[in-house]
Amino acid sequence: MTKLLTALSLALMFSAASATEWRLISETEDKDKITSWYVDMTSIVRDLRAYLRTSWSSPQYGPDKTPYQSSTYVNYFDCDTGRIAYTANTYFASTEPEGKPVHQEPEQPVTKLKFHRAKPGSAGETRLQFVCKFRSKNFNAQRSVVTHTG
Repeated sequence: MTKLLTALSLALMFSAASATEWRLISETEDKDKITSWYVDMTSIVRDLRAYLRTSWSSPQYGPDKTPYQSSTYVNYFDCDTGRIAYTANTYFASTEPEGKPVHQEPEQPVTKLKFHRAKPGSAGETRLQFVCKFRSKNFNAQRSVVTHTG
């Protein structure tokens, strides 16, 4: 039974990973050290949970001095209060989230996360605005369909 559950979990992870649709949200203007932020458009869901990625043009270093050049993570967004919570960080050696991660942090339940206000002008604020605008646009489109059909 354990092997079946493990196999099913792995299959779901790989199918989710292969269905990503990364869209560039923003990028730094410093050409000597470029940092790019992406969102997986297929991951934005009603409870405003999105799968995101950051890539750096030069290596970053973790607390144990392990180099990495990209990370993927889950953000939860509260559009009404302008707050974000982070979880499930995974770090990769290359600028693409490929191969074996160099470090992983497990996803925590949303009830255990601490939501923080996005700082004005920060990458967090850009992500918050992008996801909340996407939600608003899709909500209005869905509402329009219901209004016209029903």
